[in-house]
Amino acid sequence: MTFRSLAAAALFLAFAPFAGAQALKVGYIDTDQVVLRMPEFAQVQTQLRTQQQTVAARVRTVQDSLNTILEARVQEYQTYDASALATDAARRERQGAIYQIQAQIEGAEQQGYQFLSYSEARLLQPVLARVDQAINEEASAQSLDLVLPTVANNAPVFLYVSDRLTNITEAVMRRLGVDPAAQPYQAPQPQGQGAPAGN
Repeated sequence: MTFRSLAAAALFLAFAPFAGAQALKVGYIDTDQVVLRMPEFAQVQTQLRTQQQTVAARVRTVQDSLNTILEARVQEYQTYDASALATDAARRERQGAIYQIQAQIEGAEQQGYQFLSYSEARLLQPVLARVDQAINEEASAQSLDLVLPTVANNAPVFLYVSDRLTNITEAVMRRLGVDPAAQPYQAPQPQGQGAPAGN
């Protein structure tokens, strides 16, 4: 079942109890457009870029050190492999040590990404909490029964929106002190740094 199918089913269930009763007052909001215009979001992105550079440098240091060890182990293995005294069991043991170092090199990059992902979620939490509070306040002020997002998981939720639904996107921006006409945040162009791995 697709996300849109689930969203449609949820809407049906939400509207069903109101059929034949009072009209349900529904609002919708593009939270991405709100967040992208918040000064706090730009501040979070600046902090993340700094952290990204720090993590990338640390990952490169770890990987460089492990690569040095890996090269030495590979050379040792090649020397041993050419020896008349080499056994299959000893070869497998040395190969296992090489694979373990390779896994550590890849793991350092993954740990960098995981740290940055956790850090982003932690830094964005207060920003998103402010948006949620503003949505609740605006929904209450406009006596809305339900507020839906226009986007979920970077995919549009609605295929069509009736004029009877209330778009509260700009109202929430104003409630947050954000200028709806302001340009949304755009990430600066990368300059060869920023990824956790030393690519």
